[in-house]
Amino acid sequence: MRTSLPAVALMAVMVIFPTLGISEKMPRKDHDFIPQFHNVIFLFDVSDSMMAGHPKNFDHSRYFVATRAFALFNKLMPHVPRWQYDLNTALITFGDCSAPSLLSPLSPWTRDKYVPFYNCLRKEGFYPYRTATLQDALQLAGQLIGTVVGRTAIVVFTDGGSSGECPQKTVTALKDQYGNKVEVFGVWFGAEEVGWRNLYEVCNLSGGYARAWEDVRTKVQMKEFAWDITVREIMFPYPEIFFKAESSDLLPSEAIKLEAVANFLRAIPQYVLQIDGHTSFMGTTAGNYKLAEARARNVKNALVTMYKVHPQRIAVRSFGEELPRYDNEHPDLRYKNNQAYLYLKLPLRNYPYDEKRLHTFGINAVGDLYINQERDADTEWAWPDKPVSEVTLPLKPGR
Repeated sequence: MRTSLPAVALMAVMVIFPTLGISEKMPRKDHDFIPQFHNVIFLFDVSDSMMAGHPKNFDHSRYFVATRAFALFNKLMPHVPRWQYDLNTALITFGDCSAPSLLSPLSPWTRDKYVPFYNCLRKEGFYPYRTATLQDALQLAGQLIGTVVGRTAIVVFTDGGSSGECPQKTVTALKDQYGNKVEVFGVWFGAEEVGWRNLYEVCNLSGGYARAWEDVRTKVQMKEFAWDITVREIMFPYPEIFFKAESSDLLPSEAIKLEAVANFLRAIPQYVLQIDGHTSFMGTTAGNYKLAEARARNVKNALVTMYKVHPQRIAVRSFGEELPRYDNEHPDLRYKNNQAYLYLKLPLRNYPYDEKRLHTFGINAVGDLYINQERDADTEWAWPDKPVSEVTLPLKPGR
């Protein structure tokens, strides 16, 4: 197929200047996720009762089904970039020896961390003596919690056992010691009412909850369960701070909107806040530029002085009467251009990254995020989702 010369020239311009003619309007990213817990401790029941047939599928033991559930939970846990958040996990088994076994201490979590354990969680052998029970495993988890920072979720895979009130008393002691820093969740594989009651009460006393295996057996159900435990959704308000005509004074009714902005910035420290000042077309161009800049700076000053946001995390600029957010010709809308608009910016530098997946654990966010893609090694302060290794870095200087 023959292509005309003007068409070729147009294609070249589009390649060289891909954003030529596109407006300055910034798209929005409506939500983000942050970890609900800094630590996740798995307690896996390998007692003799778990060797019985599963009540819904006698072809497999409860232990077999629980192992598959544990593997599915790990597979569906959200990926957490290590540079961004600390998420540590540990694996404890109980029920096949006199004391619970710490198979994996608290350490950074990866998706394939527990794959080698799936086929060897239980120790084969004859144990005539007392074996470790759920309260023993909870006590060991409590010892791990005492040496770490942040909140901890304990996830139990069990048939509930028949140990009476001991697990409940143990988890009550943990709550007395650590308060809201610890919660217990459970997946139940048993058939006896006493087992369900034991697990339910342990989880309920801690502020968590339990689910029967049938309620989390599909990928969709297990993902909802795992994500409900591990991540928390947080919304950025994207507020418009309105001003009176020809004034840059921040109104008390508008300053209230800044509390939600400050809370978001504290929760996710990777973002920088961009404040754009605007005016209506009343007045001179030079005067409107200065007025819009004063509005943006007054909003920044309020965030710094009232809510203790670091000033280096806030950037301001003035558009004056240019690029109005509302129609200046409409008599009922033009006054809304007397405002400062707040949105997010993510100044990652030097490495390629996917901003839509950066803070959402691999899930595309709603909308986009304005990126200031500067390259300045002296001010590098964040890592990409997949950092370049030291081995490949000299071979790929462009990355």
